[in-house]
Amino acid sequence: AIRKQIPVLKQNIMDVLNGRDLQAKYDGYTSCPIVTGYKSLILAEFNYEHEPQETFPFNQAKERYSMFLLKRYMLPYMYWNLMLKGIM
Repeated sequence: AIRKQIPVLKQNIMDVLNGRDLQAKYDGYTSCPIVTGYKSLILAEFNYEHEPQETFPFNQAKERYSMFLLKRYMLPYMYWNLMLKGIM
């Protein structure tokens, strides 16, 4: 969720510094990788209204090995090397 929160925070800080009303709003996006078995998981992504906010063009509610690989290898890399540096 932090990846979606940071742009809102940045915009609101800029608005405050420039004497403008706050315009950016966070929609509550969250991502929950849920392990469902040995080397499988579902990637639940939704907003405050519990509406799906899926990233990929396929049904993320289906257990997938590919989603396990995403959580195991890609998400840690993205977090430590891209998100914390503000690149993504």
